[in-house]
Amino acid sequence: MVDKAVRLSVKQFIDRFWPTPPAGDLPPIPSQNPFANVASLVAKKAVEKDVGDAFTKAVNAYTLTPGMQLRVCASRTDKGTSPLRVDGAFYRIGNPHAPVPEDGTPHTADQIVIVEFKRGDTSSDAFSDYGEPCPEAVDRTDARGQLATYAGKAFSFQHRLALFLLFVNGTECRLTRWDRSGVVITVVLDYCKEWKTFCEILWRMSQCSDEQLGLDPTARRIYPGDPLYQVMDEEMKNHASDIDLDNVTPSDLEKLASGQSVVYTYARKMFRTSLPDDAPRYVLDVPDAKGTRQYLVGRPIFITREVIGRGTLGFAALDRKTRQLAWLKDCWRADYPGVEPEGQILKELNGAEVPHIPTVVCYGDLPGQKTVSPEIWDWAKTLVDKDPSVALAAVRERQDDKSTTQRSSGPKTKRRQKQGRQQPKSKLPPPLQLEQPNATGTMSTLPKPSTPSKTPLRKHQHARLVVKEIALPLKDFKSGKTLLGVILDCLAAHYVAVNKETSRLHRDISDSNIMIVPKLEKVKDVKRIVKRGLLCDWEMSKRINADVKEPRQPVRSGTWQFKSATLLNNLDKAVDISDELESFFHVIVHYAVRYLESNLDTMGVADFIDDYFDTFRYIRATWSCGYHKESVLRSGTLRTSDSKTLVEFGEPLDNVLRTSLRWFHGNYAVQEYRTDLEKRQHAAPISPTPASSAPTALLRPDNEIDDDEPPMERLVEVQAINQNLKRPRADTTNSDNSTSVDHDDSRHAPPVVVPTQEQYQLAAKVKNHDEFLLLLDDALRSNQNNRRDPAGDRYPKDRKHHGGDNGIRLDRENAPHSYLGITVGMKRKPLKRARTGKAKTRFDEDEYQENVKTRNKDKNKNSAMSEDGGKDDSDEDEDGDREHSGDDGDDGDDGNDGGENDGHENDGDEEDGDEQDEESDDEDSKDEDYEDEDYEDEA
Repeated sequence: MVDKAVRLSVKQFIDRFWPTPPAGDLPPIPSQNPFANVASLVAKKAVEKDVGDAFTKAVNAYTLTPGMQLRVCASRTDKGTSPLRVDGAFYRIGNPHAPVPEDGTPHTADQIVIVEFKRGDTSSDAFSDYGEPCPEAVDRTDARGQLATYAGKAFSFQHRLALFLLFVNGTECRLTRWDRSGVVITVVLDYCKEWKTFCEILWRMSQCSDEQLGLDPTARRIYPGDPLYQVMDEEMKNHASDIDLDNVTPSDLEKLASGQSVVYTYARKMFRTSLPDDAPRYVLDVPDAKGTRQYLVGRPIFITREVIGRGTLGFAALDRKTRQLAWLKDCWRADYPGVEPEGQILKELNGAEVPHIPTVVCYGDLPGQKTVSPEIWDWAKTLVDKDPSVALAAVRERQDDKSTTQRSSGPKTKRRQKQGRQQPKSKLPPPLQLEQPNATGTMSTLPKPSTPSKTPLRKHQHARLVVKEIALPLKDFKSGKTLLGVILDCLAAHYVAVNKETSRLHRDISDSNIMIVPKLEKVKDVKRIVKRGLLCDWEMSKRINADVKEPRQPVRSGTWQFKSATLLNNLDKAVDISDELESFFHVIVHYAVRYLESNLDTMGVADFIDDYFDTFRYIRATWSCGYHKESVLRSGTLRTSDSKTLVEFGEPLDNVLRTSLRWFHGNYAVQEYRTDLEKRQHAAPISPTPASSAPTALLRPDNEIDDDEPPMERLVEVQAINQNLKRPRADTTNSDNSTSVDHDDSRHAPPVVVPTQEQYQLAAKVKNHDEFLLLLDDALRSNQNNRRDPAGDRYPKDRKHHGGDNGIRLDRENAPHSYLGITVGMKRKPLKRARTGKAKTRFDEDEYQENVKTRNKDKNKNSAMSEDGGKDDSDEDEDGDREHSGDDGDDGDDGNDGGENDGHENDGDEEDGDEQDEESDDEDSKDEDYEDEDYEDEA
């Protein structure tokens, strides 16, 4: 959901996006008001469906959109998709392969412009004409989230540059345009009163090309009867030459050894799964150094549902020329100076022979495909005479308060009464009307900003990347040692990327960026296929020695669930090796808890996952790390959120977790000490004294190979890393020159806890990769037989999230980006009130605090939270199943089945939310006080 929008007048909007038709070409204006019946129904408080039916009938009966027809499509769903569906859409007339639907089914792939209907009141309006375009009132936030969800689904079904959504609220409407940076909206237009103007708008829309209406010209639709359609049908079938990992034959090994190009059956299955009967098929253009290559794709295997952001889609793609399967990543990359395209980064890493990373086939930016919203944001600022206290674009002025009252339904809440007192009075110029052809202030006449852009809307460039490997998701590991081996491979890739001339940190270590690929291994005369790790998604990587004094982007990169606690608590901190190692640790913990047998029961697994990964704290208007994750790192023990149970899996995994946690415990003790000193501003940060002794040999003598033994090639690679790129061990002793604290100045502050010699030594072990590599290597070579084979996904599918006592669940698709100051907010999912069972759709501070007091009456409050002024708070139950990015999508059109997945924006549950619950009279009365309180918020 968006929390920022650019607001324009109607004329400014259509002049920019739906240009003036050729001279002499005039719209067919009806002789009478086509929408008179709609106005009558709204006055009678008609339901939403009746309003939509009457509106649709008027548009079609009077042929207001020549070449298009409007259909209501909310009664049924597309086959194999979620029940989420928009109310209506415009479709092209005359396409024999995509006729205008008559069955009430959305046919999302054929929609040109979508329409959402509301019965008509202020609370149903997703945006505002007063003050900020995105009001925080509960119902209006929910309505905005609903529109954003519809827009996200359209982007996932179609290849789009932008989406136009007509929002009809009773007798008023707004035009909206969505792209990957944000949304541009108009002020409301009373189309029933200004029906001639609205008829011209609809006519101009219908005269636009598909590209002008947001469809991507570099993605051509393939219909049955096209020769390429037949090619895809042939290539989705299993071939005799395909290799089945569950039944590898000697001839398969010989083909791999000879260097033949082969396809694994799981990759063929991915391609076949993306091509159900009703799925749209496309041929996509991908820039290449020698020109343009074309790939045939069906539905994406990986989908980022969120409309704002990188919008990553991952496809099992077929090369049109060679008929080779590959992985195609379509995304809107960050477009800022110093941010390199991922394809360019991978090409450099491939050239430096960094192991266990994707192999680039082709890549490039698509010319002229940048997001427009940030540009319009900058332009709109010129309309307010540099007055930051008012809206960014022309606002329709109400004639009196009566008109606003007429749009409201039901009694006024305190929030609405307050809004009525705060409405601005004629501080802005009036909106430009269609009847003013010579009016000034259009998009083409106003000057561009003279200063660099400071828009909060993130800038994006459309890009595509093709890599050779179609990988398996990390959840497909077969044993605890396989999990550690895959992590070791990716850690080795990270090590080489840091220490070679590339000198690059990944900066987005997460589960969806650590994949599994099969690889042939030959030891003496024995050949076998082993599963190796693949570290993907290098888009957010950055050179360690880059001479950049300011952040390259207005947001922090990374995936919330796997970021270090230090980064979550300190937005200004630069990512370093210890943060990356901690992210690897969190990935191990997540997959061990969720997929391996342990001493936790099913509900214990669910509680741990929720509390450790999907909670956060909102303290003094800042999002920060959830209590459970931080307490584990600071205590150095892997326990449940109530600290009663030590989580155990069996050796050698327990030793890996226990040992690495001691390192992070020491690291956080040292970090906290240095932070305390810096706060007192009397001492420079203390550095530990360098240690002696270089690293020992990384590998031990080989043991006999068995099915679970680490691949020999992996051991040879890691040994080469240690010998050829060896750096001195991190500092392991404390400095003799301790820094004192001015006791006079700090007498009112808590005493500084000085780390012990051992804690300095432990902290030094996460300053480079050496110890972690050795630790994983020891575990892989261990003779201990407790392999802890996966027990399947232990997170209960019917889980109703209860939140535990230490935080509020975080929707994985919508991590709390607003704490970074960007345009993406949090999608509110329907929740259940803890005591009444009444559904609601937004976090209620008053009710939350009351629930906290009720639930914590007989509980001891955790003293560790007191330093932040927080409480050991509980969460409300969530009405929805838990989904992680490692899961296959339930609705058939998304998932994380393989390939190079994007770790910043993960797939999540969809929400319908067509009918919202009533807003309580006082649930917003405390909104203005949020920044002054410490509490844990709901995503």
